[in-house]
Amino acid sequence: MEEAPSSSSNLAFSLGIDVGKEALEVALRGEEGAIARATVANDSDGHDELLRWLSGRGAGPEETSVCMEASGDFEKVIAQRLYEEDYRVSVVNPRRIKGYASSQLQRTKTDSADAALIARFGWRETPRPWEPPTAAESRLQELTRARQALKKEKTRTQNRLDEAEDEAVRRAHRGLLEEIERQIEDLEEEIEEHVEENPKLERQCSLLETIPGVGLQTAAIVAGELGSPERFESARQAAAYAGLVPRHRKSGTSVRGSPQMSKVGNGRLRRAMYFPAMTALRFNSAVKAFGERLKKRGKKKMVVIGAAMRKLLHICYGVLKSGRPFDPSLHPGT
Repeated sequence: MEEAPSSSSNLAFSLGIDVGKEALEVALRGEEGAIARATVANDSDGHDELLRWLSGRGAGPEETSVCMEASGDFEKVIAQRLYEEDYRVSVVNPRRIKGYASSQLQRTKTDSADAALIARFGWRETPRPWEPPTAAESRLQELTRARQALKKEKTRTQNRLDEAEDEAVRRAHRGLLEEIERQIEDLEEEIEEHVEENPKLERQCSLLETIPGVGLQTAAIVAGELGSPERFESARQAAAYAGLVPRHRKSGTSVRGSPQMSKVGNGRLRRAMYFPAMTALRFNSAVKAFGERLKKRGKKKMVVIGAAMRKLLHICYGVLKSGRPFDPSLHPGT
């Protein structure tokens, strides 16, 4: 029997897009369940070709919903283009698609099969519409991502300096390290000024800074990468977006491995939680109590840190969603 779409959907077509760096594998599902497939380049010419392909099949903006996975930012340009053409676009966490594939007992794993699965998911589930970030949010993302990249380069340069024995090489690495540090300081000033100039971002960051363990630079990353809390229905969804939910590996009644962080999601947001979580385990009463409880249960250090990262992001989501400063009584150590 053919799946019925969600009652909130009155559209005739569902377009699923499997996004790659170089190409888009697309599948267009109609009311009768028939699937039309195509492959186009993931560039402006390919996007034009996709729009012509959709038009030729009568799948205009008023008749078609579009669904794609978040794919390391490779999806952003095509999502923006289709949004500007008035298509209803949804960008979903890959975990949701993976869970749907398991529920459908899908065995085939190809780009074409994935696109068809995403089209069926979009038809059946009617995921929340995607909206592009504002200009202020986009610039904040660009600034904070540049800072994160420089911080990573600083670590690499420091490691090379520590390993070098020749004094000329060490001198070169020290000079590079000083330049990187200067650039990081410049970016941090730009981030602070940008936040101060935008009332919405300043309000969000001010709320986040009431959380022990979260400073301005972390708050800016959370505000830029997480965006509006309205995008998520729960703190757990926000954590899943960052890849901070546990992944269990089981076979029958036996556990084949310890639960691990899924790491399927926004890596920038996930990495931004690491050092703040370490601080929160010492100075944030809610996170500290949570960590102590896990330690008493015999959890290993990295498991506790991962759980603290997730707890801290839950708290970030909570203050943004409520619009109220951090209140430890609302976040018990459970």
